[in-house]
Amino acid sequence: MGNSIQGPLVTLDVRAGIKAGIDPFSEIMAAVSKLATEETLQIINIFEPIPLINTMKAKGYKSWTERPEEGVVHTFFKQESSTEVAEELPEVTATTETEFEQKLVAFCDKISKLDVRNLEMPEPMTTILQELENLADDQALFVEHKKMPQFLLPELKNRNYSIVYNEIDSENLQLLIFKAD
Repeated sequence: MGNSIQGPLVTLDVRAGIKAGIDPFSEIMAAVSKLATEETLQIINIFEPIPLINTMKAKGYKSWTERPEEGVVHTFFKQESSTEVAEELPEVTATTETEFEQKLVAFCDKISKLDVRNLEMPEPMTTILQELENLADDQALFVEHKKMPQFLLPELKNRNYSIVYNEIDSENLQLLIFKAD
């Protein structure tokens, strides 16, 4: 995009965390909350974080990416104006196991199943969104996931999907995604 860095640069390398299976979202948001208006945040990653770019755009940040070498992506975020744009990620209302089971029963045989627990980021999100493209409006997508996919939530909201979940344990979450009423 040809953007130039003006003002101090704050660099956050999230590659080691991603390789260890740690979602860097909370670390990135903590860095954003400490960012001064004149500072530019540089995220060093192994892929272009499209969902993060969308989230930051909604918060009033412009972004651009550079690829200095194969497999390395630098994404830069700079606040566009001093006005505070407060758009938080949508919250997912906790559902009881009973509520989750009732939704499963309601969709009965109209459920498509997907297991993304063994995929590397950002593949779980892209795989889920791809699957939703092929889902009929009266169907639901049952997803086996390792954790709540924070970046997926605004995308689901934008596409008019609802989500309920059932937490099996700290490494296994079942999601049921369906068209909102």
